[in-house]
Amino acid sequence: MAILEESDNADVVVIGAGMAGLTAARELFGAGLSVIVVEGGERIGGRLQTIRDFSKQPVEAGAEFIHGNDAATWAEVQAAGLNTRPCHLVRDTMLELGGSARWLPLALLHPGTWSAFNILKSIARFRPPDRSAREFLELRRDSGRAWLLAQMTLTAHLPGSIDEIGMLGLKRDGVHALETGLNHRVVEGYDQLARFTACDLDIRFGFVVEKIRWRPDGVVVRSVDGFEVSARSAVCTLPVGVLASGAIKFDPELPESKRSALHHLQAGPVLKILLRFGHRFWPRRLAILACATGPLTLYWPISGGATGQHPVLIAYATGPRAAALAGVSEAEATAIAVRDLGRLFPKADVKKELVASRRVDWAADPLARGGYSFVRVGGASAREMLAAADSGALLWAGAATESTPIAETVEAAYLSGRRVAGEVRRILG
Repeated sequence: MAILEESDNADVVVIGAGMAGLTAARELFGAGLSVIVVEGGERIGGRLQTIRDFSKQPVEAGAEFIHGNDAATWAEVQAAGLNTRPCHLVRDTMLELGGSARWLPLALLHPGTWSAFNILKSIARFRPPDRSAREFLELRRDSGRAWLLAQMTLTAHLPGSIDEIGMLGLKRDGVHALETGLNHRVVEGYDQLARFTACDLDIRFGFVVEKIRWRPDGVVVRSVDGFEVSARSAVCTLPVGVLASGAIKFDPELPESKRSALHHLQAGPVLKILLRFGHRFWPRRLAILACATGPLTLYWPISGGATGQHPVLIAYATGPRAAALAGVSEAEATAIAVRDLGRLFPKADVKKELVASRRVDWAADPLARGGYSFVRVGGASAREMLAAADSGALLWAGAATESTPIAETVEAAYLSGRRVAGEVRRILG
């Protein structure tokens, strides 16, 4: 950690020490430029955060998986010498469609689900005009279990309601790809990838940005404490929730394209409840339990795909369900999750087995102000507008600026960092 001076200068200032900012800074530092990274918190990684004081095994409070076998981050994972294990989310999935949990094949054997089997193809075939997820579902005319299954497919991974989510944005963001493929966990903890990327970088912690003055030939970033960093170029990687909150002043005001992008991108609530038990009461091979009804969206054991079993479940909620759990005390949120698990596993004494719990609410974090973003109706090109280099020497990166292969993932953040590093090099010659 470098010491904060009242005024500092560099070729580039990178705002945010998440995966996007660290990747961009490393690329630019490697190209021989002087780079300062300013970070409002006291750690690196952003919404990539690993907790080590809850269980004998690392627990992910934020991003959880490497998505797929061809993710762009695999080269970095291997270069860092990190170990991974597969999580077969399709093969080892349990499903709740109003009642107790059942293995995915058994749940889909019910004739009431059959009309929803083509939901992924329907998403792939969707064409303009844009519609909300609710309108899309109503046009399909599914009902009962099929409607629950189709709705869960659209909303399980997005922190918005079916009235807020735009179908064109959902399609362009590749969200449906999360329903298939093979995911992987980093055994040592996902934060080790950020630690590897940050090696040798000049990072100024506790630098909460208050104002950004941008011009064609330079940028000045000012903190709430009055510290300033001046640079020939700047990279902003702040989350959509922070940008849209008005907490940061821009001089001059951002162009209309950026304001439109932030209007159509919505940072939604994402919440986790970490649950440690005395003994495992769920099936050994369970990778994920998806819930169409109830207070939680998903459950998954941190040992999914591992030989040894650690009796820790992550209860995960998005959108309206996350907002509801954030509106009660932490103790009550835990009690709600415990009661829900009792419904899903009626033979287990879940309350008796509970040893410890912890709530992680990303919407309550002032440096995140939401778990991640989704695209509202009419905003299919919002991520491209946010990423566009149309604000002088102030450039843009972050998981919200990339749609492919899957928006708002660690891979998207990584790819945005590499993209913006190239843009900075072109600007600085």
